[in-house]
Amino acid sequence: MTDRAHVVTSKEQADPYSGSSLVPMLVIGLALTFAGMIAALVLS
Repeated sequence: MTDRAHVVTSKEQADPYSGSSLVPMLVIGLALTFAGMIAALVLS
């Protein structure tokens, strides 16, 4: 019973530049970047 405002088709899922997959990739990339900087500070 999950209602989605935007139905993601298989073509959009395969496209890395579609809006539905680009935002989570940016968020994950930023989170990993900050986690790496914090880990570098802790280990230094």
